[in-house]
Amino acid sequence: MSDQEKKRPGFVQTPLDKLTYIVNGLAMQVQHELKAGHREVFYQRRLFERLTQTGIDVEMEKEIEVYINDSLVGYLRLDLWVDNALVVECKAFYHLLTKDEVGQVVTYLAATGSPVGLLYNFGRRNLEWKRILPPKATQEWHQHLYRNLRKLPEVVLPPLETITANTPIRFSVVSRTVTIAPATPIRLSISNPASLPPRSTPVRPSAPVRSSVSASVRPSAYSRAGVNIDAGNRAVALMRDAVRATYGKEVLAGIGAFGGLFDAATLQEMRAPVLVASTDGVGTKVKLAAQARRYQSIGCDIVNHCIDDILAQGARPLFFLDYIASSQLAPEMIAEVVTGIAAACRDAECALLGGETAEMPGVYQPTEFDVAGTLVGIVERDAILPRDNLCAGDVLIGLRSSGPHTNGYSLIRKIFEGVPLDAIFPELGVPLADALLAPHRSYLPVLQHALPHVKALAHLTGGGFIENIPRVLPDGLSARVRLGSWDVPPLFQLIQQRGDVPRDEMYRVFNMGIGMIALVAREEVETVCGLIEEPTFVIGELVAGKKKVMLA
Repeated sequence: MSDQEKKRPGFVQTPLDKLTYIVNGLAMQVQHELKAGHREVFYQRRLFERLTQTGIDVEMEKEIEVYINDSLVGYLRLDLWVDNALVVECKAFYHLLTKDEVGQVVTYLAATGSPVGLLYNFGRRNLEWKRILPPKATQEWHQHLYRNLRKLPEVVLPPLETITANTPIRFSVVSRTVTIAPATPIRLSISNPASLPPRSTPVRPSAPVRSSVSASVRPSAYSRAGVNIDAGNRAVALMRDAVRATYGKEVLAGIGAFGGLFDAATLQEMRAPVLVASTDGVGTKVKLAAQARRYQSIGCDIVNHCIDDILAQGARPLFFLDYIASSQLAPEMIAEVVTGIAAACRDAECALLGGETAEMPGVYQPTEFDVAGTLVGIVERDAILPRDNLCAGDVLIGLRSSGPHTNGYSLIRKIFEGVPLDAIFPELGVPLADALLAPHRSYLPVLQHALPHVKALAHLTGGGFIENIPRVLPDGLSARVRLGSWDVPPLFQLIQQRGDVPRDEMYRVFNMGIGMIALVAREEVETVCGLIEEPTFVIGELVAGKKKVMLA
């Protein structure tokens, strides 16, 4: 940390400034080396390796036991615990960091007594990072504790009304088998207790709490039938700012109107504009999200899935509309989903123009919900993909996926039935929930400059390689995919092993680590790979045939 930086207004010095300066430099090296597009664990492991090579003591997946009323209720897990003093949290989001991630680090600082924490987001083109100081008061971290707590299966967390000013909350930093390096156990107690919200109703600091019906008023007939209009209104209030953050000058009317209004005047500047629309859902991945009570990534899933679908036709997004339905509205849950939707829309410079939140008791089972959405984009007529000049000898270039994306989850849930979502398989190195709920990535940022050199794009959604590549092939051509031309991620290997799934079925259900395939002329391969700012893989070629995919 330079003296000039230390003297800037508002800068708070800590005993770890020299260490944080070193860690920041190593994080920047990791971002430069790996670039965006990978799962969080890859950046976490690489930063761990670089810290270790530098001679700095570091532990990965450091656990902190959480005690309430002297009873162990669960644990927190730090990504990196550096030099027994510094909290480091790694993320790989395509959207900007939010208050939730900051709150997570604030909780870790309160639990460890660390004087400073570093929060990194490796998921964007440029490294995003935040230097976070400890909370000044209990209220600044307690609202995030239940959100980040990995509750023990047999534990029932104390409800809010049982937490008093004298309720002891204690943390214990311990070493477990999942740690990478040895550590000295640290114990600390927090005598000033927290007012903890129930896990089922997470609190957002900026969320206004409204109630239009007092306890003494008899509920309406509609609410007795299971529909809560006030909950719907509160959900809208919670998501309003996130939605409006996606608006550009083109949005004339959005949230609150009967229909979204989008000014299409700029289309007149195009030669021959063509609208491209896509509607999709997230499938049974929502059941895992509900089980893990992690909803924001589901919002990113639905937007990015639709973006990649229209990108396969060469289009960029204009506006998105969402549909969320559940048995009973939980305003904070709905707002968390929409926050994820809005973040993905902002990253794509796409307006979240409107949507629908439906409460349908009797249609959905309790705690279950569904998410769907429609995206409208635009493309010049002469830029529509696939082009009509595909031919034998054209090359298949694969781009990495961020996980299963939104497909194959009915099979995944069956294979991992009964396995706790916080279980850590050695080959994964992260909790199962982190691996399975990694958000569907958008390929728009890395492909937009390469599109003029691309003949076709195949988005590997439901149907995997076998069903999706033929969708862009003309009669008379097939595709040969060369297995072994890329490393299949450990998650897919684990799924295949545990489920005893045949090889060909794996490639028909899952993307196997390749989420998008660009079909290009052989002489354009070097140009296209150079324009894509992340690792790419030449995975096969087109051959004469009957619109089939051959795994070689």
